[in-house]
Amino acid sequence: MRLCAISICVLILPLHLFCQEREVSFQVEAGGATSAKPFWLHSGTRGKISPDTYLWGNFGAFSDFSKTDTRAFDFALGAEGTGSLGKDKNRLFVNQLFGKIRWQNLTLNVGLWNQPTQYDGLSASNGNILYSNNTRNMPGISIATWDYIRFPWFLGKWLAFKFDYSEYVMLDDRHVKHAHVHHKMLGGKITIIPQLSIEGGIEDFAQWGGKTDEGKIRYNLKDYLKMVCIESGGENASRSDQINKLGNHIGNHFIRINYQGTRFAATLFYNHLFEDGSGMRYQNWPDGLYGIYFTRKDKSKWFKSVVYELYYTKSQSGPRHDRPATDEEIAQKDPNDPFQDRIVLGGNDNYLNHGEYSSGWSLYGQMIGAPFFTPRKAVDGIISGTYNNRFIAHHLGICGELPLWNIRYKIMCSYSLNYGTHSVPFRDAQGNAITRRQASAALELILPENKLPFTTTLHLGADRGSLLPHRFGAMLTISKTGIF
Repeated sequence: MRLCAISICVLILPLHLFCQEREVSFQVEAGGATSAKPFWLHSGTRGKISPDTYLWGNFGAFSDFSKTDTRAFDFALGAEGTGSLGKDKNRLFVNQLFGKIRWQNLTLNVGLWNQPTQYDGLSASNGNILYSNNTRNMPGISIATWDYIRFPWFLGKWLAFKFDYSEYVMLDDRHVKHAHVHHKMLGGKITIIPQLSIEGGIEDFAQWGGKTDEGKIRYNLKDYLKMVCIESGGENASRSDQINKLGNHIGNHFIRINYQGTRFAATLFYNHLFEDGSGMRYQNWPDGLYGIYFTRKDKSKWFKSVVYELYYTKSQSGPRHDRPATDEEIAQKDPNDPFQDRIVLGGNDNYLNHGEYSSGWSLYGQMIGAPFFTPRKAVDGIISGTYNNRFIAHHLGICGELPLWNIRYKIMCSYSLNYGTHSVPFRDAQGNAITRRQASAALELILPENKLPFTTTLHLGADRGSLLPHRFGAMLTISKTGIF
């Protein structure tokens, strides 16, 4: 955290003198809600609205990149804060506080910042099954490409690449305090014709370091490099990190097929998540996110964009990670093998949970991945990962504009079959494994500023099923954007 604070000052202090010549925008929002908060009235709000929030206010000021020539030196600054009243807890926190520098096709980002919104905000997970907009931001530092970098010579007509290398820290209450998060991503792009392209790549997240009740988890440079290279830990590492890989790694293979026409654009996209080597080998097939996005480029009054997504996480490479070895199998094994008496099957991947980092892939009480991963109930303000990571979820998002007063609308609908986990499936009173069905929907109506001095948004939502309580709720927000 101290590194982030120092880095922000290094970026912002020399640059604020130039802000008098730059355009600075502001965003103000206030809202209220009923006590019942259905799924789509708090999920995907970047942590600004929690399930118990009934009144909140938000203010932000931003100065974006100003130069059209992306090869020139440029910078951006921003800050945003939220205060909210909740039935269980009142909160005051910073959503964003960042400084960004861009030069050529490279950016240096420091602080807390929002990831760009994908697919008109219609995706349940913002297009990434592992890193959605379901939680607040983590402070960190990132070196990344601004856009794809074309290969030199004639190859640049067809081939390009991008990357992101980041380090974050988790500051919420959790079992391992101040756990670090390492992230790296490498992607490539093939342009077949100007209208058609294919993107693909791999990204890796890893929780490492932090402090437990027994003391600080120490990492030296050699340990850090082992974690970055996804290798097993040395003799100073925990038993788990020696047997497996250093840190809690989760990853994602992604692919997108994009079409950009004159009248419409469309994208087919797929995320394949993995927790370990079995997932890397696609032993957990067909788990992942499958989606299609379609948007019209003309100014249609009724319909602009639609997203359909299928989330499937039932496989997890099978129900068992290992089984007892027979006497014959034990005799053939190396006596120093940590699994000398076991045969590793590679199953029970148990997505977003972990033995040592037992808060799992969560932040501030919500799962960082797709919101269909259901967090366990907090105990003393700390959650222990997810109790529902095996599900089949269908999601549909639609947006457009009504001819009456230019009212914009957005519809979010989801239906899921939920099974718990391989180790602890959902069961009925007789102990039989059961499926919990869940349907959730929301309607958002937005009256733009050209009718009133501010934008007015009405949110209506409902839940029905056996996973979440039956609820109906409403929210009303007013917001204003402008230039200082």
